[in-house]
Amino acid sequence: MTEKGPTVAAGRIQLVGESSAVSRLELFLDLIFVFAFITVSSTAASDLTVASLLHGVVLLVLLWTCWLSYAWLGNVVRVDRGVMPVVIFGLAALILVVGVTLNETFSDKPGGLHGPLVVVVCYLVVRSGALLVATVAVWRDPAARRTYPRVWVPLLAAAPLLLAAGLLPVGAFGAAGEAREWTRFALLLAAFLVEYLGIAIIGVSWWRVQSVKHWTERFHLIILVAFGEIIISAGTGQGVGWASPVTWAVVGGAVLSMLLVGVLWWTYFDIARFSAEDALEQASGVARSRLARDAYTFLHLPMIVGLILLSLGLKHTFNSVAFQSVRSEPALGLFALYGGVALYLLALIAFERRTIGIWGRGPLVGLVLVLALVPVAARAPVVAQLGLLAAAVASLVLLDRTVFRVRHRALHRAIEPVTERSTGVTPKELFLDLVFVYAFIQVTELMTAQPGWRGLLQGLAVLVLLWWAWCSYAWLGSSFRTENALARLLLLGAAASILVIAVAVPAVFIGLPGGLPGPLVFVTCYGLVRALNFVAFWTVARKDRLFRGQLVRLAVSAAVALALLYAAAIVPPPSDDPQAFRPVRAALWAAAVIVELGSGYLLNARHWPVRSAEHWADRFGLIILVALGGAIVSTGASVSNRAVSVPVAVASVLSLVVVAMLWWAYFDVDATAGQRGVQRLHDGRRSRLALEAYTYSHLPMIVGVVLVALGLRKTVAEVERVAGPVGWWDMSHLTLYGGVIVFLLADQAFWWRIQHRVRGLRLVAIVALVGLTAVTTAVSRLAGLAVLAGALCAFALAEAVGTRQLRHAAHDPLVPESSAPPQR
Repeated sequence: MTEKGPTVAAGRIQLVGESSAVSRLELFLDLIFVFAFITVSSTAASDLTVASLLHGVVLLVLLWTCWLSYAWLGNVVRVDRGVMPVVIFGLAALILVVGVTLNETFSDKPGGLHGPLVVVVCYLVVRSGALLVATVAVWRDPAARRTYPRVWVPLLAAAPLLLAAGLLPVGAFGAAGEAREWTRFALLLAAFLVEYLGIAIIGVSWWRVQSVKHWTERFHLIILVAFGEIIISAGTGQGVGWASPVTWAVVGGAVLSMLLVGVLWWTYFDIARFSAEDALEQASGVARSRLARDAYTFLHLPMIVGLILLSLGLKHTFNSVAFQSVRSEPALGLFALYGGVALYLLALIAFERRTIGIWGRGPLVGLVLVLALVPVAARAPVVAQLGLLAAAVASLVLLDRTVFRVRHRALHRAIEPVTERSTGVTPKELFLDLVFVYAFIQVTELMTAQPGWRGLLQGLAVLVLLWWAWCSYAWLGSSFRTENALARLLLLGAAASILVIAVAVPAVFIGLPGGLPGPLVFVTCYGLVRALNFVAFWTVARKDRLFRGQLVRLAVSAAVALALLYAAAIVPPPSDDPQAFRPVRAALWAAAVIVELGSGYLLNARHWPVRSAEHWADRFGLIILVALGGAIVSTGASVSNRAVSVPVAVASVLSLVVVAMLWWAYFDVDATAGQRGVQRLHDGRRSRLALEAYTYSHLPMIVGVVLVALGLRKTVAEVERVAGPVGWWDMSHLTLYGGVIVFLLADQAFWWRIQHRVRGLRLVAIVALVGLTAVTTAVSRLAGLAVLAGALCAFALAEAVGTRQLRHAAHDPLVPESSAPPQR
């Protein structure tokens, strides 16, 4: 996601160039927005009624309108340059507060802040913040001064309605309370209609697409992240995996969910994405702006609403499978499941019609099948409902490969010029990364369920294995670039296996009664993930004798590790307590981890190429970025069902500050320096650097992020319950500070391997944080979190001033590689 092309300075705010790409900061912001989207579905799923469904739809469309203002802002202003990162992180903190408070939008919970007013005020600040920055950025242009005030009209017209909804008094439950809820609903709905219709009424003459690449990629990424968050939302359905045993129904539901989401992902990213981008590039002037507004601003909204409805339906399905009694209306669960897919397909058909002038093909037939199956599904069990829907959607792929194959191939040939320009991380790789990060974050569930050092070490062992499995797919994507059907099928199978692993992670060392043995489920799926990776490698490298030798050596070590894990899974407990410590199991796990990590040095680097430094560095940068976003999602989810008080709101904001400083520590300079370091080398030296600086040095960074996620989650959740000093051995305090220290140490090791020198200020910061870890044991959780956030901000400011020249050099445009990676 590197930028190519010039930018224009506007004071301390820089305007985008014609070929600007989506920055990592924008993707981080999108993760926060999607957390808010998923919070809506989680709140509705906990009490699925007609009222909660309607309330959720209104909140979704308001959030979408808010996100649109930042998609538009990013097409005008470079949000990762100058003063903009500070502004964006401040606004992201407010978005996080909105996401945490959304469950109180219509019915305020006692014991906290006035929820509806908090949501409205934060929403107005976030919306107006984007408009204000864009207005300041272009104010030097006389033409802009005449036309830009129009962009404020929809928000100014909707603001009184929003404030009226927020200021509406909260009454007791009953007829009066219900009337107030529906009045608030009507006011919010009217505000959305005013804003959205205002966009259409004021026209497009005031606005143009500055960068087609940025505009289209931003919408592609929000759709992609929404797909990933659907899986996370379904998997976390009311504690599946820890609160309930892992049964065949849960496993089957996970696999069917992945099949359903994977095929829907394919319908957008196979042709529609590239053909729409090509159509937008071919248009110009007002026609381009109108197409961008209609196809993306308007038609992507029902896509997002459909995906969130699908998320709600999947969560309802998992709830019904995992628990005997769930408070909901079954018909509404079916409506959310089937209606979400139908709405998504309908919007996709309209999107293709508006951009390339074709009707549906497979999506049109799929829409008919989905609607036709509703009467049958209404009489079937919940897992069968999901199976029927997955089968109907899977038929879309078969139709495009059989009945519509001639037209499908013609469309593929037409978009080849667009697809050949795409050399970065592919959508299927980022989708896989989102599922992996869900598994990473699930490790915090394991650590939370087994507090103390034993749970911490068990979680780290699981995390190392998951990281090694992810690295094997990163090597695959870097060595061979392939978009054929077999590769997609293998990755879909891997994603389904990872989802089952994530669901089983909290039970990986115990067997919950009434379900499958958690350890065997984990090991079997882990072996399947590794096996699919070897099959993919062997398929694309079957004619390369030297590379096949590499695979054989790697497969032997993987088989040894898998055998050790299976042996550990069947070790009987020393007593009747399934959670009792088993020294033999611990030793076997330790041996398996050592074998997997050591296998990297069994490879001959000369025969394991890194063909694109940009792709390689982007892949690891994105996994760090998504993991940081996952930490925020995990933290927000821990308090999203409670009344939001001042301490909880302040702790949530401070949590985002901590994560933002970790983002800055890596992405401000280090990520770009790492890419350039890999790009300068060739052959074996490049591969050796990639192995040591990324595969190994980024592992402790991920460990640090997971520890920070665990510490933030427990700190924010208990900020009101534990008001006194945390004490010396408080695990949440130690993991929070320790996670930050581990991350910074790993980043320092990465910098040393890339640059062969040490940064003194970073070492001072690490030593200071070690001291603060001890000092802050004498204060409350909130005070300790505030001290950590303040210290990180102080060191970031000092480093920004002291390394100004280095930062300017890192922000210079990258020199393209001499050759693009071969397509195989």
